[in-house]
Amino acid sequence: MDNLYLAAACAVVPGLGRKTLTALCKRLGSARAVFEADAQTLCAAGVREAAVEAFITTRDKQLPAKIDYYCRKLGMHLVSLWDEEYPEALRTIGDPPVVLYVLGKLPQEKYCCAIVGSRNCTGYGERAAEYFATSLARQGIPIISGGAKGIDAAAHRATLLAGGVTVAVVGCGLDIDYPESNAGLFRKIVEQGGAVISEYPPGTKPLSKNFPARNRIIVGLSQGVLVAEAAERSGATITANIAADEGREVYCVPGNIFDGTSIGCHELIRTGAKLVDTPQHILEDKVQWELGMSLKATQPSIFDYVEQADDLQPTSAPVPKRAATELGNKLLELLQGGARSLEDLTEASGADFATVSLELLELEAAGLAGQDQARRYYRR
Repeated sequence: MDNLYLAAACAVVPGLGRKTLTALCKRLGSARAVFEADAQTLCAAGVREAAVEAFITTRDKQLPAKIDYYCRKLGMHLVSLWDEEYPEALRTIGDPPVVLYVLGKLPQEKYCCAIVGSRNCTGYGERAAEYFATSLARQGIPIISGGAKGIDAAAHRATLLAGGVTVAVVGCGLDIDYPESNAGLFRKIVEQGGAVISEYPPGTKPLSKNFPARNRIIVGLSQGVLVAEAAERSGATITANIAADEGREVYCVPGNIFDGTSIGCHELIRTGAKLVDTPQHILEDKVQWELGMSLKATQPSIFDYVEQADDLQPTSAPVPKRAATELGNKLLELLQGGARSLEDLTEASGADFATVSLELLELEAAGLAGQDQARRYYRR
Protein backbone atom coordinates (compact mmCIF):
# COMPACT_ATOMS: atom_id res chain seq x y z
CA MET A 1 0.00 0.00 0.00
CA ASP A 2 2.88 2.38 0.79
CA ASN A 3 4.32 1.73 -2.67
CA LEU A 4 0.94 2.57 -4.21
CA TYR A 5 0.90 6.09 -2.76
CA LEU A 6 4.61 6.51 -3.40
CA ALA A 7 4.05 5.64 -7.07
CA ALA A 8 1.27 8.24 -7.20
CA ALA A 9 3.60 10.78 -5.55
CA CYS A 10 6.37 10.06 -8.09
CA ALA A 11 3.88 10.62 -10.91
CA VAL A 12 2.87 14.01 -9.47
CA VAL A 13 6.37 15.42 -8.90
CA PRO A 14 7.77 17.20 -11.99
CA GLY A 15 10.83 15.73 -13.70
CA LEU A 16 10.06 12.09 -14.38
CA GLY A 17 7.77 11.27 -17.28
CA ARG A 18 5.49 8.22 -17.23
CA LYS A 19 7.80 6.00 -19.26
CA THR A 20 10.87 7.04 -17.26
CA LEU A 21 9.06 6.43 -13.97
CA THR A 22 7.91 2.98 -15.06
CA ALA A 23 11.43 2.04 -16.14
CA LEU A 24 12.93 3.39 -12.89
CA CYS A 25 10.49 1.43 -10.71
CA LYS A 26 11.54 -1.71 -12.55
CA ARG A 27 15.25 -0.92 -12.39
CA LEU A 28 15.40 0.24 -8.76
CA GLY A 29 12.90 -2.34 -7.53
CA SER A 30 10.06 -0.21 -6.14
CA ALA A 31 8.33 3.15 -6.17
CA ARG A 32 9.78 3.81 -2.71
CA ALA A 33 13.30 3.37 -4.05
CA VAL A 34 12.55 5.90 -6.80
CA PHE A 35 10.89 8.44 -4.50
CA GLU A 36 13.75 8.30 -1.99
CA ALA A 37 16.60 8.08 -4.54
CA ASP A 38 19.36 10.67 -4.45
CA ALA A 39 20.62 12.56 -7.49
CA GLN A 40 23.57 10.23 -8.02
CA THR A 41 21.32 7.14 -8.15
CA LEU A 42 18.91 8.74 -10.61
CA CYS A 43 21.71 9.98 -12.88
CA ALA A 44 23.33 6.55 -12.80
CA ALA A 45 19.97 5.11 -13.92
CA GLY A 46 20.12 7.29 -17.02
CA VAL A 47 17.83 10.20 -16.02
CA ARG A 48 18.85 13.57 -17.46
CA GLU A 49 20.40 16.03 -15.01
CA ALA A 50 17.70 18.68 -15.57
CA ALA A 51 14.98 16.10 -14.85
CA VAL A 52 16.83 14.89 -11.75
CA GLU A 53 17.13 18.43 -10.43
CA ALA A 54 13.42 19.12 -11.01
CA PHE A 55 12.46 15.90 -9.23
CA ILE A 56 14.81 16.29 -6.26
CA THR A 57 14.00 19.95 -5.60
CA THR A 58 10.20 19.69 -5.81
CA ARG A 59 9.41 16.35 -4.16
CA ASP A 60 7.62 16.58 -0.84
CA LYS A 61 8.10 13.80 1.71
CA GLN A 62 4.54 14.40 2.93
CA LEU A 63 3.03 13.97 -0.54
CA PRO A 64 2.23 10.21 -0.28
CA ALA A 65 0.39 10.84 3.01
CA LYS A 66 -1.50 13.77 1.47
CA ILE A 67 -2.62 11.61 -1.47
CA ASP A 68 -3.74 8.91 0.97
CA TYR A 69 -5.73 11.49 2.95
CA TYR A 70 -7.55 12.88 -0.09
CA CYS A 71 -8.33 9.43 -1.43
CA ARG A 72 -9.97 8.49 1.85
CA LYS A 73 -11.77 11.82 2.11
CA LEU A 74 -13.21 11.63 -1.41
CA GLY A 75 -13.99 7.90 -1.32
CA MET A 76 -11.67 7.03 -4.20
CA HIS A 77 -8.99 4.39 -4.48
CA LEU A 78 -5.74 4.06 -6.38
CA VAL A 79 -4.80 1.38 -8.87
CA SER A 80 -1.21 1.14 -10.06
CA LEU A 81 0.28 -0.33 -13.21
CA TRP A 82 1.50 -3.32 -11.17
CA ASP A 83 -1.86 -4.18 -9.53
CA GLU A 84 -4.09 -7.07 -10.61
CA GLU A 85 -7.06 -4.68 -10.78
CA TYR A 86 -5.30 -2.59 -13.43
CA PRO A 87 -7.11 -3.15 -16.75
CA GLU A 88 -5.08 -5.52 -18.90
CA ALA A 89 -6.04 -3.79 -22.15
CA LEU A 90 -4.81 -0.44 -20.82
CA ARG A 91 -1.53 -2.02 -19.79
CA THR A 92 -0.81 -2.87 -23.45
CA ILE A 93 -0.76 0.68 -24.85
CA GLY A 94 2.53 2.42 -25.54
CA ASP A 95 2.22 4.90 -22.68
CA PRO A 96 -0.03 3.51 -19.90
CA PRO A 97 -0.70 5.69 -16.84
CA VAL A 98 1.35 4.69 -13.81
CA VAL A 99 -1.62 5.16 -11.48
CA LEU A 100 -5.36 5.63 -11.83
CA TYR A 101 -7.57 7.43 -9.34
CA VAL A 102 -10.86 5.56 -9.30
CA LEU A 103 -14.32 6.46 -8.02
CA GLY A 104 -16.43 3.33 -8.32
CA LYS A 105 -15.50 0.02 -9.89
CA LEU A 106 -13.49 -0.71 -13.03
CA PRO A 107 -15.23 -3.14 -15.43
CA GLN A 108 -14.02 -6.73 -15.45
CA GLU A 109 -15.18 -7.47 -19.00
CA LYS A 110 -12.41 -8.05 -21.53
CA TYR A 111 -14.28 -6.28 -24.34
CA CYS A 112 -15.29 -2.64 -23.89
CA CYS A 113 -16.28 -0.09 -26.53
CA ALA A 114 -15.59 3.65 -26.46
CA ILE A 115 -18.07 6.16 -27.87
CA VAL A 116 -16.70 9.65 -28.49
CA GLY A 117 -17.57 12.74 -30.48
CA SER A 118 -18.17 16.47 -30.52
CA ARG A 119 -19.08 18.48 -27.45
CA ASN A 120 -21.22 20.76 -29.63
CA CYS A 121 -23.07 17.92 -31.29
CA THR A 122 -26.25 17.98 -33.34
CA GLY A 123 -29.43 16.12 -32.48
CA TYR A 124 -28.43 13.55 -35.10
CA GLY A 125 -25.06 12.89 -33.43
CA GLU A 126 -26.69 12.62 -30.02
CA ARG A 127 -29.24 10.11 -31.33
CA ALA A 128 -26.47 8.07 -32.97
CA ALA A 129 -24.51 7.92 -29.71
CA GLU A 130 -27.62 6.90 -27.77
CA TYR A 131 -28.57 4.27 -30.36
CA PHE A 132 -25.19 2.54 -30.31
CA ALA A 133 -24.67 2.89 -26.55
CA THR A 134 -28.10 1.41 -25.80
CA SER A 135 -27.66 -1.58 -28.11
CA LEU A 136 -24.12 -2.38 -27.00
CA ALA A 137 -24.92 -1.96 -23.30
CA ARG A 138 -27.83 -4.39 -23.62
CA GLN A 139 -25.34 -6.94 -24.93
CA GLY A 140 -23.28 -6.52 -21.74
CA ILE A 141 -20.55 -4.33 -23.26
CA PRO A 142 -19.22 -1.58 -20.95
CA ILE A 143 -19.18 1.83 -22.63
CA ILE A 144 -16.14 4.08 -22.19
CA SER A 145 -16.23 7.83 -22.81
CA GLY A 146 -14.79 11.11 -21.61
CA GLY A 147 -17.51 12.57 -19.40
CA ALA A 148 -17.75 15.75 -21.52
CA LYS A 149 -20.84 17.53 -22.81
CA GLY A 150 -22.43 16.41 -26.05
CA ILE A 151 -21.69 12.95 -27.43
CA ASP A 152 -19.88 11.74 -24.29
CA ALA A 153 -22.76 12.61 -21.98
CA ALA A 154 -25.31 11.12 -24.40
CA ALA A 155 -23.39 7.81 -24.49
CA HIS A 156 -23.08 7.67 -20.68
CA ARG A 157 -26.76 8.45 -20.10
CA ALA A 158 -28.03 5.98 -22.70
CA THR A 159 -25.88 3.24 -21.18
CA LEU A 160 -27.29 3.91 -17.73
CA LEU A 161 -30.87 3.91 -19.04
CA ALA A 162 -30.18 0.54 -20.72
CA GLY A 163 -29.02 -0.87 -17.38
CA GLY A 164 -25.39 -1.06 -18.48
CA VAL A 165 -22.03 -0.12 -17.04
CA THR A 166 -20.08 2.91 -18.19
CA VAL A 167 -16.74 4.54 -17.37
CA ALA A 168 -16.01 8.27 -17.61
CA VAL A 169 -12.33 9.14 -18.07
CA VAL A 170 -11.81 12.76 -17.06
CA GLY A 171 -8.97 15.22 -17.59
CA CYS A 172 -8.86 16.70 -14.08
CA GLY A 173 -8.82 15.65 -10.43
CA LEU A 174 -11.81 13.63 -9.25
CA ASP A 175 -12.64 16.31 -6.69
CA ILE A 176 -13.64 18.59 -9.57
CA ASP A 177 -16.87 18.02 -11.50
CA TYR A 178 -16.04 19.04 -15.06
CA PRO A 179 -18.22 20.00 -16.69
CA GLU A 180 -20.24 21.03 -13.64
CA SER A 181 -23.47 20.18 -15.47
CA ASN A 182 -22.45 16.49 -15.44
CA ALA A 183 -21.98 16.24 -11.67
CA GLY A 184 -25.21 14.28 -11.26
CA LEU A 185 -24.31 12.04 -14.18
CA PHE A 186 -20.96 11.15 -12.59
CA ARG A 187 -22.71 10.14 -9.36
CA LYS A 188 -25.17 7.92 -11.27
CA ILE A 189 -22.32 6.25 -13.16
CA VAL A 190 -20.71 5.20 -9.86
CA GLU A 191 -24.03 4.22 -8.25
CA GLN A 192 -24.84 1.90 -11.16
CA GLY A 193 -21.60 -0.06 -10.90
CA GLY A 194 -19.38 1.96 -13.24
CA ALA A 195 -16.50 4.30 -12.56
CA VAL A 196 -15.20 7.83 -12.97
CA ILE A 197 -11.42 7.71 -13.33
CA SER A 198 -8.44 9.99 -13.86
CA GLU A 199 -4.66 9.77 -13.87
CA TYR A 200 -4.54 13.23 -12.30
CA PRO A 201 -4.47 13.76 -8.51
CA PRO A 202 -7.11 15.72 -6.58
CA GLY A 203 -6.85 19.43 -7.18
CA THR A 204 -5.75 19.15 -10.82
CA LYS A 205 -7.72 21.64 -12.91
CA PRO A 206 -9.18 20.67 -16.32
CA LEU A 207 -6.41 22.21 -18.39
CA SER A 208 -6.58 21.79 -22.17
CA LYS A 209 -3.23 19.96 -22.23
CA ASN A 210 -4.72 17.17 -20.07
CA PHE A 211 -7.32 16.03 -22.58
CA PRO A 212 -5.16 14.54 -25.37
CA ALA A 213 -3.44 12.47 -22.66
CA ARG A 214 -6.87 11.54 -21.27
CA ASN A 215 -7.88 10.29 -24.72
CA ARG A 216 -5.20 7.59 -24.77
CA ILE A 217 -6.76 6.09 -21.61
CA ILE A 218 -10.18 5.99 -23.28
CA VAL A 219 -8.53 4.08 -26.14
CA GLY A 220 -6.56 1.80 -23.82
CA LEU A 221 -9.66 0.66 -21.95
CA SER A 222 -11.45 -0.24 -25.20
CA GLN A 223 -11.18 -2.80 -27.97
CA GLY A 224 -13.07 -0.55 -30.36
CA VAL A 225 -13.68 3.21 -30.63
CA LEU A 226 -16.85 4.59 -32.21
CA VAL A 227 -16.88 8.22 -33.38
CA ALA A 228 -20.56 9.19 -33.39
CA GLU A 229 -20.06 12.67 -34.80
CA ALA A 230 -16.95 14.80 -35.31
CA ALA A 231 -16.22 17.99 -37.16
CA GLU A 232 -12.88 18.71 -38.81
CA ARG A 233 -9.93 18.64 -36.38
CA SER A 234 -12.17 17.51 -33.52
CA GLY A 235 -10.72 16.04 -30.34
CA ALA A 236 -12.61 12.86 -31.21
CA THR A 237 -10.49 12.45 -34.35
CA ILE A 238 -7.38 12.63 -32.15
CA THR A 239 -8.82 9.78 -30.08
CA ALA A 240 -9.56 7.81 -33.25
CA ASN A 241 -6.00 8.28 -34.53
CA ILE A 242 -4.60 7.11 -31.19
CA ALA A 243 -6.87 4.07 -31.44
CA ALA A 244 -5.59 3.23 -34.91
CA ASP A 245 -1.98 3.57 -33.72
CA GLU A 246 -2.72 1.23 -30.80
CA GLY A 247 -4.29 -1.42 -33.03
CA ARG A 248 -7.89 -0.82 -31.92
CA GLU A 249 -10.82 -0.92 -34.33
CA VAL A 250 -12.11 2.53 -35.31
CA TYR A 251 -15.78 2.91 -36.29
CA CYS A 252 -17.46 6.03 -37.65
CA VAL A 253 -21.10 6.97 -38.11
CA PRO A 254 -21.59 8.76 -41.45
CA GLY A 255 -23.32 12.14 -41.32
CA ASN A 256 -24.77 15.00 -43.31
CA ILE A 257 -22.40 16.14 -46.09
CA PHE A 258 -23.88 19.65 -46.15
CA ASP A 259 -23.46 21.01 -42.61
CA GLY A 260 -19.84 20.07 -41.81
CA THR A 261 -20.59 18.40 -38.48
CA SER A 262 -19.33 15.00 -39.67
CA ILE A 263 -16.31 16.03 -41.77
CA GLY A 264 -14.04 14.43 -39.20
CA CYS A 265 -15.93 11.13 -39.43
CA HIS A 266 -15.81 11.13 -43.21
CA GLU A 267 -12.09 11.83 -43.23
CA LEU A 268 -11.50 8.94 -40.84
CA ILE A 269 -13.57 6.64 -43.07
CA ARG A 270 -11.49 7.67 -46.09
CA THR A 271 -8.31 6.79 -44.21
CA GLY A 272 -9.42 3.34 -43.05
CA ALA A 273 -12.05 3.58 -40.29
CA LYS A 274 -15.07 1.31 -40.63
CA LEU A 275 -18.36 2.93 -41.62
CA VAL A 276 -21.11 1.67 -39.31
CA ASP A 277 -24.82 2.39 -39.44
CA THR A 278 -25.96 -0.35 -37.06
CA PRO A 279 -24.55 -1.75 -33.78
CA GLN A 280 -24.62 -5.17 -35.44
CA HIS A 281 -21.38 -4.31 -37.25
CA ILE A 282 -19.58 -3.84 -33.93
CA LEU A 283 -21.20 -6.90 -32.35
CA GLU A 284 -19.99 -9.05 -35.24
CA ASP A 285 -16.44 -7.76 -34.77
CA LYS A 286 -16.71 -8.49 -31.04
CA VAL A 287 -17.52 -12.13 -31.80
CA GLN A 288 -14.52 -12.38 -34.11
CA TRP A 289 -12.29 -10.72 -31.48
CA GLU A 290 -13.47 -13.18 -28.82
CA LEU A 291 -12.88 -16.13 -31.14
CA GLY A 292 -9.39 -14.84 -31.88
CA MET A 293 -8.63 -14.50 -28.16
CA SER A 294 -10.00 -17.98 -27.55
CA LEU A 295 -7.81 -19.45 -30.28
CA LYS A 296 -4.74 -17.72 -28.83
CA ALA A 297 -5.49 -19.18 -25.42
CA THR A 298 -5.98 -22.73 -26.74
CA GLN A 299 -3.40 -22.82 -29.55
CA PRO A 300 -1.80 -26.30 -29.37
CA SER A 301 1.89 -26.92 -29.91
CA ILE A 302 3.36 -29.34 -32.46
CA PHE A 303 4.05 -31.76 -29.60
CA ASP A 304 0.33 -31.98 -28.82
CA TYR A 305 -0.25 -33.31 -32.34
CA VAL A 306 2.51 -35.89 -31.93
CA GLU A 307 0.97 -37.16 -28.69
CA GLN A 308 -2.46 -37.34 -30.26
CA ALA A 309 -1.12 -39.32 -33.22
CA ASP A 310 0.47 -41.85 -30.87
CA ASP A 311 -2.81 -42.35 -29.03
CA LEU A 312 -5.05 -42.83 -32.09
CA GLN A 313 -7.53 -45.69 -31.75
CA PRO A 314 -10.23 -46.93 -34.12
CA THR A 315 -13.44 -44.99 -33.53
CA SER A 316 -17.09 -45.63 -34.13
CA ALA A 317 -19.26 -43.62 -36.52
CA PRO A 318 -19.12 -39.88 -35.79
CA VAL A 319 -21.87 -38.35 -33.68
CA PRO A 320 -23.49 -35.22 -35.23
CA LYS A 321 -21.98 -32.13 -33.68
CA ARG A 322 -24.12 -29.99 -31.42
CA ALA A 323 -23.91 -26.29 -30.62
CA ALA A 324 -22.92 -24.91 -27.23
CA THR A 325 -26.26 -23.15 -26.65
CA GLU A 326 -29.94 -24.01 -26.80
CA LEU A 327 -30.52 -21.38 -29.48
CA GLY A 328 -27.62 -22.73 -31.51
CA ASN A 329 -29.10 -26.22 -31.53
CA LYS A 330 -32.53 -24.84 -32.45
CA LEU A 331 -30.99 -23.02 -35.43
CA LEU A 332 -29.22 -26.20 -36.53
CA GLU A 333 -32.52 -28.06 -36.39
CA LEU A 334 -34.15 -25.36 -38.53
CA LEU A 335 -31.34 -25.72 -41.07
CA GLN A 336 -31.85 -29.49 -41.34
CA GLY A 337 -34.46 -28.91 -44.05
CA GLY A 338 -32.17 -26.75 -46.21
CA ALA A 339 -30.70 -23.26 -46.51
CA ARG A 340 -32.62 -20.37 -44.92
CA SER A 341 -32.16 -16.59 -44.72
CA LEU A 342 -31.27 -14.68 -41.55
CA GLU A 343 -34.71 -13.06 -41.50
CA ASP A 344 -36.41 -16.44 -41.84
CA LEU A 345 -34.32 -17.94 -39.04
CA THR A 346 -35.03 -14.96 -36.79
CA GLU A 347 -38.78 -15.34 -37.26
CA ALA A 348 -38.74 -19.14 -36.87
CA SER A 349 -36.53 -19.16 -33.78
CA GLY A 350 -38.45 -16.48 -31.88
CA ALA A 351 -35.21 -14.75 -30.83
CA ASP A 352 -34.23 -11.18 -31.71
CA PHE A 353 -32.29 -10.33 -34.86
CA ALA A 354 -28.99 -9.40 -33.14
CA THR A 355 -28.93 -12.55 -30.98
CA VAL A 356 -29.63 -14.85 -33.95
CA SER A 357 -26.98 -13.11 -36.06
CA LEU A 358 -24.34 -13.51 -33.34
CA GLU A 359 -25.30 -17.15 -32.77
CA LEU A 360 -24.95 -17.88 -36.51
CA LEU A 361 -21.47 -16.33 -36.43
CA GLU A 362 -20.60 -18.70 -33.58
CA LEU A 363 -21.95 -21.67 -35.57
CA GLU A 364 -19.90 -20.64 -38.61
CA ALA A 365 -16.75 -20.31 -36.52
CA ALA A 366 -17.37 -23.75 -35.03
CA GLY A 367 -17.77 -25.26 -38.51
CA LEU A 368 -21.41 -26.17 -37.91
CA ALA A 369 -22.97 -23.77 -40.42
CA GLY A 370 -22.06 -21.81 -43.53
CA GLN A 371 -23.40 -19.23 -45.98
CA ASP A 372 -24.08 -19.68 -49.67
CA GLN A 373 -23.76 -17.02 -52.38
CA ALA A 374 -27.31 -15.84 -51.72
CA ARG A 375 -26.29 -15.20 -48.09
CA ARG A 376 -28.53 -18.00 -46.87
CA TYR A 377 -27.35 -20.21 -44.04
CA TYR A 378 -26.97 -23.98 -44.32
CA ARG A 379 -25.90 -26.78 -41.98
CA ARG A 380 -22.49 -28.28 -42.59
